[in-house]
Amino acid sequence: MNFLNLLTKEKHILGVEINDLVIRAAYLRPRKNNYKKGLNISNNEIILIEELIPSGTIVDGVIVDKILLSKTLKNIWRREKLYKFYTVVSIPEDNIYSRVFSFPKTVNEDHLKQAVELAIDFQLPVKKEDMYIGWEKSEILDNSNEVVISAISKKIIDDYTNVFELSGINVLALESHISSITRTIKLDKDKTALITKKNQNSITIFSLKNNIFKFSRTIPTLYVKDDESLVKEKNKVKESLESEFKEKINELLFDEAQIKESYSKYPELNSGKSSYKWLTSVGALIRREKSNNEDLQISLLPISTAEAYEYQRTKTFISLIRNITIVISIFFVASSSLSYSYLFSILQSTNNKIINIQTQNISEDTSNKEKLVQRINILALTSQAILSNTPKWSIIINEIHSKVIDGIIISSFNASSVSEVISITGIARTRFLLNQFKENLQKSDYLADVQLPITNLEQKADIPYSISFRIKDPNMLYNK
Repeated sequence: MNFLNLLTKEKHILGVEINDLVIRAAYLRPRKNNYKKGLNISNNEIILIEELIPSGTIVDGVIVDKILLSKTLKNIWRREKLYKFYTVVSIPEDNIYSRVFSFPKTVNEDHLKQAVELAIDFQLPVKKEDMYIGWEKSEILDNSNEVVISAISKKIIDDYTNVFELSGINVLALESHISSITRTIKLDKDKTALITKKNQNSITIFSLKNNIFKFSRTIPTLYVKDDESLVKEKNKVKESLESEFKEKINELLFDEAQIKESYSKYPELNSGKSSYKWLTSVGALIRREKSNNEDLQISLLPISTAEAYEYQRTKTFISLIRNITIVISIFFVASSSLSYSYLFSILQSTNNKIINIQTQNISEDTSNKEKLVQRINILALTSQAILSNTPKWSIIINEIHSKVIDGIIISSFNASSVSEVISITGIARTRFLLNQFKENLQKSDYLADVQLPITNLEQKADIPYSISFRIKDPNMLYNK
């Protein structure tokens, strides 16, 4: 029997958009019986909440004043009675790096995960250890699988999670505005759209096709001071994407975007020109349509959505047990006060016996601790011996990472030992880039005997390759 399910009620989902100027929230509740329902009217009504944020609380998606933001959130949650909800939060994309990677369709699920990990190690222009990184399969094409990888600074996310904890908000997932918008924006089928979204201090140009993310770029308004500069930037992006996708791209201003017709069953969203305001918060809410165990969409939290759900349920359970314990403790304190005098007289008469027993227990406890310390010392020496004989592969991986150039994808890294031949395989955009990558490896101070067998000479693009090499000095990989 799962006591956690018995003692904690299922909570509903709340979609929340946070940006530099405003907090918007959306959730569903049963429609009142006296509402005149139509054929296409949902049995639920969607509740929309909007609250301005004090100026300077958040700047370019980064929290500046955590105390003030927490106070604002607490006021909203208390007033609207939102503490019963689990929350999916959508934050500005200003500081989120997102990119689409293509992998051969022949790669199975296990190898795809390894390929994505290698792409994260070798392809992202950020330090992995400083970022929270998430990925999801976005589209399956005829010859490839497309995967979206997103990364954001740990410092930024930690500030958000600290504020949510301080405000008593139960967060299941945290994603970018664009991720939320992809679920709700109305687009022409099978046509790529280039969307311009103006933020407080930046402009985001992003591309979607069939509501699937393809590309994004956020530009500070410092670099696009007037409409002419913005048009030039959009044209550059548009021409590049049209060349890559080999199709004409339609332009769309975010302020003119509409919500999908499938959500017209909620009359609250049929507000004409201003409906674009709710694309993000409603998009975060719609993430609820997948069960927690099936939600493999990107979350920028340190843990997955399923893990976050279990964590929040456990936290609720612990809070309940704590409250029950407090009530029981108060009861026993009140009861024990009535018999305190009787217990006190018994304790005095047996005081000497207790002292003797305590002395004996202390002696036994000291002996046990000495044995524990000896065991720990033995384990520490054993661990040190193991580490000294374990190669630090990260040195070689970081070296290869420093030699990778744009256009080179590494899909596998194979090494049986530091003294044997090591190989990497992957896909190169062109043969010129492949040769340049090989030359970079040959210049390495750590690698030797770099070999690139020439195959598929007739293939001009997306060339599969296999490069082998040895480590010049295997001893450098060991702790001494």
